[in-house]
Amino acid sequence: MNSGKPPVPSRWSSNVLFLIIAIGTEAGIANVWKFSYLAGENGGGLFVALYFLALIVVAVPALMAEMLIGRLGGRSTMGSMRVLVAQHAISPLWKLFGVMATAAVFLILSYYCVICGWMLKYFMVGLRGGFTGLDAAGAAAAYHAMLADPVGMLLYSGVILLVTALIVAAGVNRGIERVAGVLTPLRLVILVGLLGYSARYANLEAAANFLFTVDLTRLTPAVVVTALGQAFFSLGIGVGVMLTMGAYMKPEYSIPRAVLTVAIAQGLVALIAGLAIFPLVFTYGLEPAQGPGLLFVTLPVAFGRMPYGALFGTALFLTLSFAAITATSVILETVVSVLGDYTRRTRRTLAWSSAALIWLSGILTVLSFGRWREFYPLTALGISSTKTPFELLDYLTSNLMMPAGGLMVALMAGWALSRTATRQELGFGDGLAYGLWRGLVRYVVPLAIVIIFLSIR
Repeated sequence: MNSGKPPVPSRWSSNVLFLIIAIGTEAGIANVWKFSYLAGENGGGLFVALYFLALIVVAVPALMAEMLIGRLGGRSTMGSMRVLVAQHAISPLWKLFGVMATAAVFLILSYYCVICGWMLKYFMVGLRGGFTGLDAAGAAAAYHAMLADPVGMLLYSGVILLVTALIVAAGVNRGIERVAGVLTPLRLVILVGLLGYSARYANLEAAANFLFTVDLTRLTPAVVVTALGQAFFSLGIGVGVMLTMGAYMKPEYSIPRAVLTVAIAQGLVALIAGLAIFPLVFTYGLEPAQGPGLLFVTLPVAFGRMPYGALFGTALFLTLSFAAITATSVILETVVSVLGDYTRRTRRTLAWSSAALIWLSGILTVLSFGRWREFYPLTALGISSTKTPFELLDYLTSNLMMPAGGLMVALMAGWALSRTATRQELGFGDGLAYGLWRGLVRYVVPLAIVIIFLSIR
């Protein structure tokens, strides 16, 4: 099936480890932090139902498309495009996808590591007993103090990148597999333990009613688009991360089975996180529609009031720190694999130099929360905008580059690659299952992405 391709530099050593790493990468911070506050803002159960519908109809076919492209190409994001152009007679213009995806993942990692550093910072706060007796004013003050401390944020993001570079430098099998193989199951155990804690000490029934009761009166186009976007972007489609994971898959692994397993697992992690977090929100009379501040401003107030709250909060941020390391390792591997295809430098050199450049790029994000919080770069070009450098990076990658990459993935798999190549790579016969996937990836997925584009402000 993959004959004639150049040998890949790495392979996942087992299907089980591949699935653990994929689940650990996808079921990350977005599924604990972002899913929870979006559910709070968008009607609870209605958002959850729409999210899972979009996950199955849109995100799963798109993820299958990206992974099959990766395994067909068998190289890095850019290297795979080069192989597909040469061996599958697709247009050379598809190489632009590899360039854009590589640039996007580098930019995303530059600010994602800063956010991951916040998780590590709050874990350390918990270890020092900082959640004990914390009230609303104290929680808000602590959050703003963190944002006003550029040195501290650079220190914590540096720790994240230091550990990430150590893992990636050790290699796919000796580094990423070993670390993710331990951290992913461990953080799932901790998360289930937090759910049990919430069931014992907080109002789990109210949280379950909020997350599983569908109120159709809350149905609006904005809620539909938000759920669609979260389903699509929670799987990280369009920036080459899952393409790289697909390139390392052995030919005998089933892509559809792997993708369904990953999608179901990350959806369940999101639900478990919601059922662990929202009982605290309702028990202590907090606001579920708090937005991004839910994790850093709202929940610490609950940690300060509840029995063993300091322990709960510390465990939650430990879980998120583990999630951060798992995700950043695979994302950095995506960058290193591209450099490895086009240079003769050692993996160790590429991992450390990439991490250093990413850390330096993170200074833009760090300053955006402090000295540059009122600096709007686009105004220098005569464009009316109140976006800081961080907000511009986030907008460029999340709202433009990721949807564009996802659209290109769907069009490439659905239209550019041959029916025979995609059917064989997915392991489908020429029956209903393949016809359904092909129809979704050709028409439904592109339409959904266009809707997301049109909704962007």
